[in-house]
Amino acid sequence: MICLVAVKPSRWCPKCRSVHIDKCPNAVAWERPVFKKSGRGGRPWRAKRHSVFERDGYQCCECRRVVTLHGALAGICDHIIPKAEGGTDDQDNLQTLCSMCSDLKTQQESLRGRGGFKP
Repeated sequence: MICLVAVKPSRWCPKCRSVHIDKCPNAVAWERPVFKKSGRGGRPWRAKRHSVFERDGYQCCECRRVVTLHGALAGICDHIIPKAEGGTDDQDNLQTLCSMCSDLKTQQESLRGRGGFKP
């Protein structure tokens, strides 16, 4: 009786230029690092942004202009204390702003960061 055993075919590895029966032993060094999504982007941030918009009644906290989640009137979920200055992503540090108010606030923060604006 003849017993046939399936043998995995060899693979050519273009990175180390050799043949391996299994995965290249050096493949771990070539894999891209996996970055955990944190902060803005991804499903958790979208859910938090949506809840901040609902809490603020879809209105800009500065000028009370009506904003939407998407489109031409899309609002911005803004950090009251910027993360660069020690702010967090907590609900009490987030506010809804229209694009005009956000641009003004960003400009003021930029000047303050350069030492040009003293409130």
